[in-house]
Formats: sequence, C-alpha cells, structure tokens
Amino acid sequence: MSGWKTLLFNGVVGILVVCTQLAEQLSAVDLSAILPANMTPWVIVAVGLVNILLRHVTKGSAGWVAKRDEA
Repeated sequence: MSGWKTLLFNGVVGILVVCTQLAEQLSAVDLSAILPANMTPWVIVAVGLVNILLRHVTKGSAGWVAKRDEA
C-alpha cells in the first residue's frame, strides 16, 4: 500500500488530538465523588485484568467482520 506512512502519521496526530480533548473534558469531572482516592489503583488493575480475560475468552476478531467465502 503506497502512502502508508502518511496515513500512519495523520492517524497518530488525529488520535493525539482526540486524546487531548478527551483529557481536557474529563479533567472537569470530579471523580472523587464517585470513587474514593485509595480505590483508583485497584480499578485500573481490575480494568486491565478484565481486558486480559476477555481477550482469552473471545475467539473471533474484533468488530463485525464477515468471513470471506473461499471459493
């Protein structure tokens, strides 16, 4: 595929912009009202463990990709 470096660069820049905007929006939310400060590391570990577990349980590809017929 020609132009993959340009696509990769633009994709990375786009993701960085989205992440920056998301972090800015989330900084206005006071999560201490929902989650005690001493629980934050445990929540992060739990999310990581659930993702690992889901990766081992699922067998197919992510999304709704239809398998191609081999004819």
